[in-house]
Amino acid sequence: MDMSKYIVKARPGVLGGKHEEKRPLRQLSAMPVKRHIFINRDSHPDADIYVAIHEARDLPSPVPDYQVPHCHNTDEFYYFIGYNADLSGLEGQIIFEGKVHKIISPACVYIPTGAVHEYKVTKGAGTVTVLFRNRGYTHEDRPFDLAKGERDFAKYAGYIFHPEARPTTEIKYHTDAAPGVRYVFVDGKLKPEAEFYTVVRSVQNVQPSQANYVEVHTHNCDTQHIAIGTGPELTGLKIEFQIGEEKVVVESPMGVNIPAGTPHTQRIVEGSGHFFNFVPKSNYNDGLMS
Repeated sequence: MDMSKYIVKARPGVLGGKHEEKRPLRQLSAMPVKRHIFINRDSHPDADIYVAIHEARDLPSPVPDYQVPHCHNTDEFYYFIGYNADLSGLEGQIIFEGKVHKIISPACVYIPTGAVHEYKVTKGAGTVTVLFRNRGYTHEDRPFDLAKGERDFAKYAGYIFHPEARPTTEIKYHTDAAPGVRYVFVDGKLKPEAEFYTVVRSVQNVQPSQANYVEVHTHNCDTQHIAIGTGPELTGLKIEFQIGEEKVVVESPMGVNIPAGTPHTQRIVEGSGHFFNFVPKSNYNDGLMS
């Protein structure tokens, strides 16, 4: 089996890939965040999703605005994770229709299709994972509707929420032998209208003796993983994947697309960092084949 069609190393987020999108950015001499591409049409042609990370280190003060007001043709999510052990340590803001809303990690921001917004990190250090539900997403520059931002302030504030630490055994085929802390960033409980599930397992100093904690299972939809470590360039976390009958150990940063109907399992085997799982369902168990 050719594992390279499933697992691909992340790469710098520079413009110029075959399918690299136009960015809704202001003209700046340098971006205050470093962009890494994990999943798009260049890396995973069959994955109907886009995932990138904005890495924030040594931010200037103040941080300049680097986006222009814009909206998208699909739902978008931001996952704010700081470099402290409890995922704190990164702050930002998002402007919905001209009104500023503060973001303090750990946090998820849900941006529905058509919502006019711009965002930036403002303080601290960490990562912002940016996810689009559609790999062919587009953006449109659009001015803010200030009256709408004022009128719907509470609704937009509700698009920012904090993850919950939950036991692994709330989902099938997983056991609490798993290392670290499991954070549910979005699901049917936290934001029902998003109809999306994201979990992040945060680990420190996992050793190769780590026991298996996920049984082989199959989904009725495509699912994705990304892994980021705490080392330079997001290295430092090793994951063992079994896809079909093949096993491989890969190091972060990397993105994985697992097509529907493909038996698989995975295990964090060494290092420190964060391991993400994305499922296009409100709840993880709804994406499993019986």
